[in-house]
Amino acid sequence: MTETALDLTTADDTRPTRGRPRDAEKNSAILEAAGELFLVNGYDGTSMDEVAKRAGVSKQTVYSHFSSKEQLFSEAIHQKIEAYFPDSALSRVTTHTLEADLRAVSEAYMRLALSPEAIAVNRTLMTAAAKNTNLPKIFWEAGPQDLMVKLSAFLKGWVERGALKIEDIDEASDLLMSLLKGRHQFPLSIGLIDHVSDAEIDAHVDQTIRHFLKLYSA
Repeated sequence: MTETALDLTTADDTRPTRGRPRDAEKNSAILEAAGELFLVNGYDGTSMDEVAKRAGVSKQTVYSHFSSKEQLFSEAIHQKIEAYFPDSALSRVTTHTLEADLRAVSEAYMRLALSPEAIAVNRTLMTAAAKNTNLPKIFWEAGPQDLMVKLSAFLKGWVERGALKIEDIDEASDLLMSLLKGRHQFPLSIGLIDHVSDAEIDAHVDQTIRHFLKLYSA
């Protein structure tokens, strides 16, 4: 078992088992510590020893919850992204209209895409891709893939209600995500700017929704 090798034949062995953890409190502490260290030090710069130390548990305890660093990275990413899933965003909407729901889901995704955590992970993945490791695939399967599925399901729900007219749901989901990243994500990722204000986010979400509804409103 190694902590740095990621040239795996498949990603299946790295997929976490999301059953009930043996110790929920320790599991949460490990994931929180791992998430912080991966963001600050990158994947290669983070060791299981460091995760254990920051979480206040033994290395053996870390391995009792996560069989490898790859699995720990996968679950830490999933936990971060899950908070921005459409169903989480919709739980905060009091009156469900197409515009209100679309705004909540769009704002949640945009805040995720532009967050310092997401930008840091993107930089880590760029380095991993250059080394030809399997880390980008692990990342994709840990969260973004599920987010895409849930976003498509959200749009499909409004199609079935007759409010949207979309022939290709997945294509519409891709377009919405691309529009939301807009002109902000790339400058953030290369350090040209260091933040996007709440006012800018709100304005960009409003603009994106207008364009999206022009294309797909029934």
